[in-house]
Amino acid sequence: MSRIYLSPPHMGGDELELVKSAFASNWIAPLGPQVDAFEAE
Repeated sequence: MSRIYLSPPHMGGDELELVKSAFASNWIAPLGPQVDAFEAE
């Protein structure tokens, strides 16, 4: 079986704040206000 090599994630300031916001709002699902805003673009 061939391997798929992954690289470690890079979390900058913006990404970390967005993750914190998602946890704080309890929208840890493939739906919610952030997804709606993304799909509206």
